[in-house]
Order: sequence, then structure tokens, then C-alpha cells
Amino acid sequence: MAWTVEPRILNLANAAGSGDRTRAEETLPVGTLTNPVSLLFDDAVSTVTRMRPYRFTGQEAACDLCGNLSHDQVGTRDRYGRKLRIVLCAHCGLVYANPMPTEGEVDAFYARHYRKLYHNAYEPRPKAIFRAFKGAKGRYRFLEPILGRGTRILDVGSGGGEVVHHFRERGMDAHGVEPNRGFAEYSIEAYGIPVQVSGWQNARIEPESFDIVTANHVVEHFRTPFPALVRFRDWLKPEGYLHISVPDVYSPQRTPYSRFHFAHLHYFDRESLIMMGLKAGFEVSERLPGHSTTVVFRKAATPAADWFRYPENYDRLARYFRDYTNLRYFLSRKPYSRWFRRMGRLGGEMFQATFVPGNLDRGNLDREKK
Repeated sequence: MAWTVEPRILNLANAAGSGDRTRAEETLPVGTLTNPVSLLFDDAVSTVTRMRPYRFTGQEAACDLCGNLSHDQVGTRDRYGRKLRIVLCAHCGLVYANPMPTEGEVDAFYARHYRKLYHNAYEPRPKAIFRAFKGAKGRYRFLEPILGRGTRILDVGSGGGEVVHHFRERGMDAHGVEPNRGFAEYSIEAYGIPVQVSGWQNARIEPESFDIVTANHVVEHFRTPFPALVRFRDWLKPEGYLHISVPDVYSPQRTPYSRFHFAHLHYFDRESLIMMGLKAGFEVSERLPGHSTTVVFRKAATPAADWFRYPENYDRLARYFRDYTNLRYFLSRKPYSRWFRRMGRLGGEMFQATFVPGNLDRGNLDREKK
């Protein structure tokens, strides 16, 4: 299909640069950032918003990786206290919500409700944009060994479009797919980038048309992640790369009561993520293997028949869920040192976003020397 865009809100000016080419310097169409009190108030409102109940009917589901029906219950509520039954597959160790929302319920949730419930906004807020640009820079640096000018890259769950914009500024042929209309339309209008308003199931993408597909903290939201990885493989050229990053459910640094999130339907450790990639027709990249639950796969000639590489995964995770309790966590130093680190990071972000002139100017956020 043909991808066309019509930028409507861009305010461009030539940026003086010392590099080998001139970059466009753009002003964010988000207005002036407010003071720190306002930012803290926005965060508080967002937290309360996330506690609102959101009900679905759901249905009993088998494990999406191995098809097994046997499981252990490992959670009954999400981090905000909402009812959410989480189970651990007793065969491969995949963790998932059960009952699982129906396909129609998931589509409606992400098209109309998720961004409002989780972000309290129908389009990105200034602080979210600030963080997204930092994340875009980090993702570019991580993937740089497999990038080249003109590399065709697809960002699944492109959100506000910062990653697609950042990669296009560096000569990549980057595109996005985003199911939420508000965020997708914002990204098209703000950056003039090609983004489809669609979930992965209905995205109109030609087979073998991309060199790289990225999905950053996206796959955990899928009702059926295995078919999604198979579809991603179809979109990739021979020996193309799939970059996936998801939260690590095996994380002793994390508060046990905050493991589960209402919007997360699947939970991975590195072993279950790798096994799903192998079964879907990928192999772990030797050039850029990643770490923890950030994995770069390379498209293989055929799916691996011996994908069940970690038979001990269920036992390991069962012990972890049984032994790593809230009491054990709060009797350690971890929660308190983590709190101070988070407050320091939040304070730094608020200071930069509020007091440093031009910090939300795209020329400053998005420009790096070659």
C-alpha cells in the first residue's frame, strides 16, 4: 500500500548545525509547560484515573505459547487494586490474564479507553513527550548496529510518534501503527509522519516490506501475542529483525504487589519470550541479543521445531511467585532505595521540562551529532 502524510501543525525553521547536514528544528505544538505543582497535580489525577474500574466479560483461555490448559493462580488484583486473575502456565511458564478479555473487548479498550484511563489524556501530555523522546534516543542507540540509511522500520504501537519521527530524522524510512485514534492523529499532525490508525490485526502492510519491526512495551498488551509475532515475521524481509521489549515478570527489584497491570494481558520472562520467538519463526540475534526481556530476533527460514528450550521455566517462576512476597520485599532495602531513585529522576525531569529553556523544543530533544 502507499503511505501518505499531510503535516498540518509543523512549525519549521532551518537549524544551524555543525554536522554534515542541516536538520529541521521544530517547535512542539503542545503549548507552554506549566510549573512543577501543575505537573505533580497531573500525575496525581492520572494515578486516580488508573484506579477506575473497567469491566470486561472475558472467557477462559489456554496458554498462547504451548496451548496448555493447566495453570496456577498467581495473582488476583492489579497494582491499583482492581480485580484481575493472573495465572502461570504449568507447562511453559507463560503468565497471563484468565479469564481473558474477548477480542472485541480488547479492540474497544485500546481504541477508546486505554490512553484515557492510563494517561488521563486523549493525546500525549508534555511530560510524556519528553520521556518518549528520551526513549526514542535510547532505542536508536541500541539498534544502531543494525541500522543504515534508508532502513525500512515499522514501530508497532507507535503512540505519540516520537520514535518514528526520531528515526526518520536520521535517514530511516520509519512508519508507525497505533490503535488509539487520538495519539495516532496527534503524531501525524505534529510530526508529519506515516502512521496507520489500526491494531496489528488489521494493519495494511505488504509482506516482506520492512527490514526491522519494533514493539516496545506493546506485546504484553496483546490478547494473542503468538499470532502477532507470526504476523510481524510476515512483514519482515528475509533475515529481517524484530525488536521486542516487555516488562520482566521475574524481577526481584519490583514491588510484588505492582507486578500486574489491568492493561497487561501477558507477562514474560526472558525464557518465555525467547521460546515464543523461536516458535513464531525467529532466532535470537547473535549480533544484538539484547538483555532480560529486551530481545532482538532475526527472521529464520522456518519456525523452530525444538522451541521448548527451557523446560524448567515453570518451576523457576512458581518458586519465585511463592517465595518472593510483599513482606520479604519491604523488609529489604530495595523499596526505599528505589523510591529515592525514582524521586530523583522525577525531580530531574520536572526541572528540565519546566526551567531549562527550549527543553521541549524538538531541535533540542531530537538532535544528535552524527
